[in-house]
Amino acid sequence: MVNIKNILVPTDCSEVSQCALKYAIKFAKQFDAKMTLLMVTVSEPLTILNDYGYFSPELHQKLITESDRRATSDLEEFWKNIAPNGMEVELINLKGDPFTEIVRYAGENEIDIIIMGTHGRTGLKHVFMGSVAEKVVRYSPHPVLTIKDKDYIFGMEDAED
Repeated sequence: MVNIKNILVPTDCSEVSQCALKYAIKFAKQFDAKMTLLMVTVSEPLTILNDYGYFSPELHQKLITESDRRATSDLEEFWKNIAPNGMEVELINLKGDPFTEIVRYAGENEIDIIIMGTHGRTGLKHVFMGSVAEKVVRYSPHPVLTIKDKDYIFGMEDAED
Protein backbone atom coordinates (compact mmCIF):
# COMPACT_ATOMS: atom_id res chain seq x y z
CA MET A 1 0.00 0.00 0.00
CA VAL A 2 1.22 3.47 -0.85
CA ASN A 3 1.73 5.65 2.21
CA ILE A 4 2.08 9.33 1.36
CA LYS A 5 2.78 11.54 4.37
CA ASN A 6 4.75 14.46 2.89
CA ILE A 7 3.88 16.15 -0.40
CA LEU A 8 6.08 18.78 -2.03
CA VAL A 9 4.41 21.15 -4.48
CA PRO A 10 6.92 23.35 -6.32
CA THR A 11 5.25 26.41 -7.83
CA ASP A 12 5.91 29.42 -10.00
CA CYS A 13 2.42 30.74 -9.15
CA SER A 14 1.25 30.16 -12.73
CA GLU A 15 -2.07 28.75 -13.92
CA VAL A 16 -0.58 25.30 -14.44
CA SER A 17 0.83 25.47 -10.90
CA GLN A 18 -2.71 26.15 -9.67
CA CYS A 19 -3.84 22.93 -11.35
CA ALA A 20 -1.00 20.99 -9.73
CA LEU A 21 -1.82 22.49 -6.35
CA LYS A 22 -5.44 21.38 -6.67
CA TYR A 23 -4.24 17.81 -7.30
CA ALA A 24 -1.87 18.04 -4.35
CA ILE A 25 -4.69 19.22 -2.09
CA LYS A 26 -6.73 16.17 -3.08
CA PHE A 27 -3.79 13.87 -2.40
CA ALA A 28 -3.14 15.54 0.95
CA LYS A 29 -6.77 15.06 1.98
CA GLN A 30 -6.89 11.47 0.71
CA PHE A 31 -3.70 10.43 2.53
CA ASP A 32 -3.95 12.87 5.47
CA ALA A 33 -0.54 14.14 4.37
CA LYS A 34 1.46 17.23 5.20
CA MET A 35 1.90 19.56 2.22
CA THR A 36 4.72 21.99 1.47
CA LEU A 37 4.38 24.67 -1.19
CA LEU A 38 7.82 25.63 -2.49
CA MET A 39 8.71 28.60 -4.66
CA VAL A 40 12.25 29.07 -5.91
CA THR A 41 13.24 32.47 -7.19
CA VAL A 42 16.22 32.60 -9.48
CA SER A 43 19.05 34.44 -7.82
CA GLU A 44 21.03 36.45 -10.30
CA PRO A 45 23.94 38.64 -9.34
CA LEU A 46 23.02 42.30 -9.43
CA THR A 47 25.38 45.15 -10.07
CA ILE A 48 23.89 48.15 -8.34
CA LEU A 49 25.51 51.52 -8.85
CA ASN A 50 24.62 54.58 -6.83
CA ASP A 51 24.25 58.08 -8.26
CA TYR A 52 28.03 58.45 -8.34
CA GLY A 53 28.67 55.27 -10.34
CA TYR A 54 29.95 53.24 -7.39
CA PHE A 55 28.72 49.83 -6.24
CA SER A 56 26.22 50.29 -3.44
CA PRO A 57 26.01 47.33 -1.03
CA GLU A 58 23.20 49.06 0.89
CA LEU A 59 21.05 49.47 -2.21
CA HIS A 60 21.87 45.92 -3.29
CA GLN A 61 20.71 44.54 0.10
CA LYS A 62 17.59 46.70 0.03
CA LEU A 63 16.62 45.34 -3.40
CA ILE A 64 17.25 41.74 -2.31
CA THR A 65 15.16 42.23 0.84
CA GLU A 66 12.32 43.78 -1.18
CA SER A 67 12.49 40.95 -3.73
CA ASP A 68 12.29 38.35 -0.93
CA ARG A 69 9.33 40.14 0.64
CA ARG A 70 7.51 40.31 -2.71
CA ALA A 71 8.15 36.61 -3.43
CA THR A 72 6.87 35.61 0.02
CA SER A 73 3.80 37.79 -0.46
CA ASP A 74 3.13 36.26 -3.90
CA LEU A 75 3.39 32.76 -2.46
CA GLU A 76 1.02 33.57 0.42
CA GLU A 77 -1.49 35.12 -1.97
CA PHE A 78 -1.24 32.13 -4.34
CA TRP A 79 -2.04 29.74 -1.47
CA LYS A 80 -4.81 31.93 -0.06
CA ASN A 81 -6.62 32.04 -3.43
CA ILE A 82 -6.76 28.24 -3.72
CA ALA A 83 -6.59 26.88 -0.17
CA PRO A 84 -9.57 25.09 1.33
CA ASN A 85 -10.72 26.54 4.65
CA GLY A 86 -8.65 25.31 7.55
CA MET A 87 -6.10 23.40 5.49
CA GLU A 88 -2.54 23.95 6.62
CA VAL A 89 0.50 24.17 4.40
CA GLU A 90 4.12 25.03 4.90
CA LEU A 91 5.19 27.87 2.60
CA ILE A 92 8.87 27.89 1.63
CA ASN A 93 10.61 30.48 -0.52
CA LEU A 94 14.15 29.66 -1.64
CA LYS A 95 16.66 31.31 -3.94
CA GLY A 96 18.71 29.54 -6.54
CA ASP A 97 18.31 27.28 -9.52
CA PRO A 98 14.72 25.93 -9.37
CA PHE A 99 15.57 22.35 -10.39
CA THR A 100 18.48 22.09 -7.97
CA GLU A 101 16.58 23.58 -5.04
CA ILE A 102 13.49 21.40 -5.58
CA VAL A 103 15.50 18.16 -5.64
CA ARG A 104 17.70 19.29 -2.73
CA TYR A 105 14.72 20.27 -0.59
CA ALA A 106 12.93 16.99 -1.31
CA GLY A 107 16.02 15.01 -0.36
CA GLU A 108 16.56 16.87 2.89
CA ASN A 109 12.93 16.77 4.06
CA GLU A 110 11.61 13.21 3.72
CA ILE A 111 9.26 14.03 0.85
CA ASP A 112 7.18 11.09 -0.39
CA ILE A 113 5.97 12.61 -3.67
CA ILE A 114 6.50 15.78 -5.70
CA ILE A 115 3.43 17.12 -7.48
CA MET A 116 4.19 19.89 -9.94
CA GLY A 117 2.90 21.57 -13.03
CA THR A 118 4.62 21.51 -16.38
CA HIS A 119 4.08 24.10 -19.09
CA GLY A 120 4.58 21.56 -21.87
CA ARG A 121 6.85 23.79 -23.92
CA THR A 122 8.17 22.29 -27.13
CA GLY A 123 10.48 23.29 -29.93
CA LEU A 124 12.66 26.35 -29.53
CA LYS A 125 11.00 27.47 -26.30
CA HIS A 126 11.97 24.14 -24.74
CA VAL A 127 15.51 24.31 -26.10
CA PHE A 128 16.11 27.84 -24.80
CA MET A 129 14.10 27.72 -21.59
CA GLY A 130 14.57 24.07 -20.65
CA SER A 131 12.10 22.37 -18.41
CA VAL A 132 12.37 22.40 -14.65
CA ALA A 133 9.72 19.68 -14.44
CA GLU A 134 11.59 17.50 -16.93
CA LYS A 135 14.81 17.77 -14.93
CA VAL A 136 13.01 17.01 -11.67
CA VAL A 137 11.39 13.93 -13.24
CA ARG A 138 14.75 12.72 -14.59
CA TYR A 139 16.90 13.29 -11.55
CA SER A 140 14.70 13.21 -8.46
CA PRO A 141 14.96 10.05 -6.38
CA HIS A 142 11.34 10.68 -5.36
CA PRO A 143 8.19 9.92 -7.35
CA VAL A 144 7.05 12.93 -9.38
CA LEU A 145 3.53 13.57 -10.64
CA THR A 146 3.40 16.24 -13.33
CA ILE A 147 0.21 18.07 -14.22
CA LYS A 148 0.01 19.83 -17.56
CA ASP A 149 -3.62 20.03 -18.59
CA LYS A 150 -6.09 21.97 -16.49
CA ASP A 151 -9.02 20.26 -18.21
CA TYR A 152 -8.03 16.75 -17.15
CA ILE A 153 -9.70 15.97 -13.85
CA PHE A 154 -8.34 12.46 -13.08
CA GLY A 155 -11.62 11.22 -11.67
CA MET A 156 -11.79 14.07 -9.19
CA GLU A 157 -15.37 15.22 -9.61
CA ASP A 158 -15.04 17.96 -7.04
CA ALA A 159 -11.67 19.23 -8.28
CA GLU A 160 -12.69 22.83 -7.72
CA ASP A 161 -13.13 22.44 -3.91
